[in-house]
Amino acid sequence: MRGAILAGGGATRFGGRPKGLELVGGERILDRLADTMAAAFGAAPLLVANAPEAAGWRPGLRVVADVRPNLGSLGGIYTAVVETPAPVVCVAWDMPFVSGDLLRRLADGLDDHDAVLPQSDGRRGVE
Repeated sequence: MRGAILAGGGATRFGGRPKGLELVGGERILDRLADTMAAAFGAAPLLVANAPEAAGWRPGLRVVADVRPNLGSLGGIYTAVVETPAPVVCVAWDMPFVSGDLLRRLADGLDDHDAVLPQSDGRRGVE
Protein backbone atom coordinates (compact mmCIF):
# COMPACT_ATOMS: atom_id res chain seq x y z
CA MET A 1 0.00 0.00 0.00
CA ARG A 2 1.23 3.48 -0.80
CA GLY A 3 -0.05 6.98 -0.12
CA ALA A 4 -0.31 9.78 -2.65
CA ILE A 5 -0.80 13.45 -1.91
CA LEU A 6 -2.65 15.29 -4.67
CA ALA A 7 -1.39 18.86 -5.07
CA GLY A 8 -2.12 19.56 -8.72
CA GLY A 9 -4.66 22.36 -8.50
CA GLY A 10 -4.05 26.04 -9.03
CA ALA A 11 -5.69 27.15 -5.75
CA THR A 12 -7.66 29.80 -7.62
CA ARG A 13 -10.13 30.21 -4.76
CA PHE A 14 -7.19 30.55 -2.37
CA GLY A 15 -5.45 33.40 -4.15
CA GLY A 16 -3.09 31.02 -5.95
CA ARG A 17 -1.10 30.24 -2.78
CA PRO A 18 -0.11 26.58 -2.40
CA LYS A 19 -2.64 25.32 0.17
CA GLY A 20 -0.51 22.48 1.45
CA LEU A 21 2.21 24.89 2.49
CA GLU A 22 -0.13 26.70 4.89
CA LEU A 23 0.34 26.13 8.61
CA VAL A 24 -2.23 24.33 10.75
CA GLY A 25 -1.29 24.01 14.40
CA GLY A 26 2.20 25.29 13.61
CA GLU A 27 2.90 22.62 10.98
CA ARG A 28 2.54 22.72 7.20
CA ILE A 29 -0.37 20.66 5.88
CA LEU A 30 1.98 18.87 3.47
CA ASP A 31 4.25 17.81 6.33
CA ARG A 32 1.33 16.60 8.44
CA LEU A 33 0.00 14.48 5.56
CA ALA A 34 3.40 13.12 4.53
CA ASP A 35 4.25 12.09 8.10
CA THR A 36 0.82 10.54 8.68
CA MET A 37 0.96 8.58 5.42
CA ALA A 38 4.53 7.39 6.05
CA ALA A 39 3.54 6.14 9.50
CA ALA A 40 0.38 4.43 8.19
CA PHE A 41 1.95 2.72 5.17
CA GLY A 42 5.63 2.42 6.08
CA ALA A 43 6.83 4.45 3.09
CA ALA A 44 6.93 8.07 2.04
CA PRO A 45 3.96 9.09 -0.10
CA LEU A 46 4.09 10.14 -3.72
CA LEU A 47 3.44 13.86 -4.32
CA VAL A 48 1.41 14.54 -7.46
CA ALA A 49 2.02 18.22 -8.23
CA ASN A 50 2.27 20.32 -11.37
CA ALA A 51 4.09 23.35 -9.92
CA PRO A 52 7.71 23.58 -11.11
CA GLU A 53 8.86 24.34 -7.54
CA ALA A 54 7.14 21.26 -6.06
CA ALA A 55 10.38 19.28 -5.76
CA GLY A 56 11.55 21.76 -3.12
CA TRP A 57 8.39 21.62 -0.99
CA ARG A 58 9.41 18.47 0.88
CA PRO A 59 12.81 17.04 -0.03
CA GLY A 60 12.75 13.26 -0.08
CA LEU A 61 9.30 12.91 -1.61
CA ARG A 62 9.07 11.66 -5.16
CA VAL A 63 7.21 14.32 -7.16
CA VAL A 64 5.40 13.62 -10.43
CA ALA A 65 3.27 15.90 -12.59
CA ASP A 66 -0.11 14.84 -13.95
CA VAL A 67 0.37 12.23 -16.66
CA ARG A 68 -2.83 13.53 -18.29
CA PRO A 69 -2.95 17.29 -17.61
CA ASN A 70 -6.04 19.47 -17.32
CA LEU A 71 -8.28 16.75 -15.87
CA GLY A 72 -8.40 18.17 -12.34
CA SER A 73 -8.49 15.75 -9.44
CA LEU A 74 -9.20 12.83 -11.74
CA GLY A 75 -5.90 13.47 -13.52
CA GLY A 76 -4.09 13.43 -10.18
CA ILE A 77 -5.74 10.19 -9.13
CA TYR A 78 -4.93 8.60 -12.49
CA THR A 79 -1.30 9.70 -12.15
CA ALA A 80 -1.04 8.26 -8.63
CA VAL A 81 -2.43 4.92 -9.83
CA VAL A 82 -0.13 4.56 -12.84
CA GLU A 83 2.99 5.88 -11.03
CA THR A 84 2.64 3.63 -7.98
CA PRO A 85 3.26 -0.13 -8.29
CA ALA A 86 1.10 -0.92 -5.25
CA PRO A 87 -2.51 -0.07 -4.42
CA VAL A 88 -2.71 3.61 -3.54
CA VAL A 89 -4.67 5.80 -1.12
CA CYS A 90 -5.03 9.36 -2.47
CA VAL A 91 -5.56 12.43 -0.28
CA ALA A 92 -5.86 16.05 -1.38
CA TRP A 93 -3.19 18.25 0.15
CA ASP A 94 -5.68 20.66 1.66
CA MET A 95 -6.96 18.09 4.17
CA PRO A 96 -4.84 18.55 7.34
CA PHE A 97 -6.87 16.36 9.67
CA VAL A 98 -6.61 13.00 7.89
CA SER A 99 -5.63 10.44 10.52
CA GLY A 100 -3.54 7.33 10.27
CA ASP A 101 -6.56 5.36 11.46
CA LEU A 102 -8.65 6.63 8.54
CA LEU A 103 -5.89 5.81 6.07
CA ARG A 104 -5.54 2.27 7.42
CA ARG A 105 -9.31 1.76 7.31
CA LEU A 106 -9.41 2.92 3.69
CA ALA A 107 -6.56 0.55 2.85
CA ASP A 108 -8.31 -2.32 4.64
CA GLY A 109 -11.42 -1.65 2.55
CA LEU A 110 -9.44 -2.42 -0.58
CA ASP A 111 -9.22 -6.06 0.48
CA ASP A 112 -12.74 -6.64 -0.82
CA HIS A 113 -13.22 -3.73 -3.27
CA ASP A 114 -11.46 -2.03 -6.17
CA ALA A 115 -12.09 1.46 -4.75
CA VAL A 116 -13.12 2.93 -1.39
CA LEU A 117 -14.64 6.38 -0.76
CA PRO A 118 -15.06 7.68 2.79
CA GLN A 119 -18.38 9.17 3.82
CA SER A 120 -19.00 11.50 6.73
CA ASP A 121 -21.89 13.11 8.53
CA GLY A 122 -20.71 16.49 7.24
CA ARG A 123 -22.64 18.88 5.05
CA ARG A 124 -21.59 17.23 1.78
CA GLY A 125 -21.40 13.67 3.10
CA VAL A 126 -18.43 12.61 0.98
CA GLU A 127 -14.96 14.02 1.53
